[in-house]
Amino acid sequence: MVETTVIQSERLFPSINPTERAVPLSLLDATTADFSSTTAIWLFERPDGALQDGFDLFDHFRRSLQVTLNDYPQWTGLLKSITTLDSAGLEKETLQFPPHARRFGRLYTHYGSPQDPGVELITATSTATIETLCPASRTKEKPLFDRQKVRLDRLIPSGRLTSAIAAVKKDAAGLLPPAFVIQLTKTACGGFALGAKIAHPLADIQSLAYFVKDWAKISRWHLGGSCGLQPILQPVFEPERLDSKATGDINGENANPEVLERIKSLPLHRYDWWAAPAQCPWPQEIPEPFRDQDLELIGKTMPWKEWDFAAPVSHYTLHLTRDQVETIWNKISNGDPGNPTAERISRHDAVLAHIWSCITRARKQQEDTGLVHCNLTYGTRPALHFGDDFIGSPSMNINIEMSGKELASAEIPEEQKTRSIAQCIRKTISQMSQPGAIAAHLHSVAFEKAPQRIWQAFLGSRHLIVTSWARVGIYDVDFGLNTPIRFAEGVIPDLDGDILIKDAPPLDRLKKSSDRSAWTDDGVDVSIHIRAEDMDRLIRDPLLLP
Repeated sequence: MVETTVIQSERLFPSINPTERAVPLSLLDATTADFSSTTAIWLFERPDGALQDGFDLFDHFRRSLQVTLNDYPQWTGLLKSITTLDSAGLEKETLQFPPHARRFGRLYTHYGSPQDPGVELITATSTATIETLCPASRTKEKPLFDRQKVRLDRLIPSGRLTSAIAAVKKDAAGLLPPAFVIQLTKTACGGFALGAKIAHPLADIQSLAYFVKDWAKISRWHLGGSCGLQPILQPVFEPERLDSKATGDINGENANPEVLERIKSLPLHRYDWWAAPAQCPWPQEIPEPFRDQDLELIGKTMPWKEWDFAAPVSHYTLHLTRDQVETIWNKISNGDPGNPTAERISRHDAVLAHIWSCITRARKQQEDTGLVHCNLTYGTRPALHFGDDFIGSPSMNINIEMSGKELASAEIPEEQKTRSIAQCIRKTISQMSQPGAIAAHLHSVAFEKAPQRIWQAFLGSRHLIVTSWARVGIYDVDFGLNTPIRFAEGVIPDLDGDILIKDAPPLDRLKKSSDRSAWTDDGVDVSIHIRAEDMDRLIRDPLLLP
């Protein structure tokens, strides 16, 4: 039995005290207040032997982390929200915010104050080895890897993070819960695991991975004896830039009716989180200021009946090799890069189309003429011309929908079916990637009674929520320890329909993601969480692994 033992838990702060500031987070950041945390785990093999003589791994990471936090002070502070409709009851630090950032439910970070909770750093040891956690032969010998048999839960911090919209309490030591927690775990083989968990409004995976790569830059500088100039880190924490992309005047009294009419044509779910709260399987309350109001339904009621919460859920990591990805993509593009269809459909579209079709078949919806939904997490950085250095959570969920029959019917030739699914995916993404579409969505969010009220995704038998880490560079992390990354995993809830697509570890362990000509060169890993009964059918599907 694998045992993990915590050695120490401490709070860390920037090595240079930041100036006290309160900064409103963006409209899209605010919509993620109820989301699960952004969580990732990296498994590193044993460091170079030359570093073992007197080298203190934990102390090295502690010191380099504090320097890195100088450029991420907002992650060490307090995560707050506007909780009143009365302008006279606003916190003093929010009075300089623009009017739209002072509305109910808007989030902000307050850092550089004596109340800052800091970042929690946990150090631990484990009796597991990197090989037992993730066999080196996994991609070749176990393309369908049952993650419930080898769980990584003990490698991520178990404590709760702070919440911007729920009451938070101090712990026994009088400390407020942090927004960011890191766990470093030495394994029995001399390797180590890095687990990081951060409140979603502060960072999506692009931001978290960017931070870890910045941390790695400082680590390499420290290992060089801090000789030469300290690396300049340049993360861009300017959430107001995203809000400035909204169409119209979001500081006005009322929303523009024409803009609200336009968003009805966009591929976005509008589920009213406040509708029928009694049907929700976990405790749900309408925010106190609105409980006595006669609230008009502003979206669809959550389809709770479609989600069987009592059914057990299985979790597998599916590995598709480069050749398998090419096989799937070539069937769609006819192997002709000059073909207009091939230009329009990416390998990511093709992989998603294949997975969606297989899961729909496993759910026995081949003859279902009703709509089933792929809720794809869509990052807005490229469309808004923001770089990878833009820190925050500027993402949204878009609704790609087809009937079960269109997705999985045996009557439709496989090649034709996968091509039509991929074309639907690409068409929907293209529709939402227009700056005008995103601008209209931002305008509507700015005038909701709370940014968290409208949900754009759901789970259960007729839905998937698909998150993609493709091209994020999760295998580009180099702390300078000559430690190849065996595996990088995203931690998403064990719920029916949660899917994560990401690039697989480099086949050449000395190479990084950035050395590849395409993100699929070493294959693709897909983390699949679906109902156990459906998973049994999925892993037996002869079409799953081309």
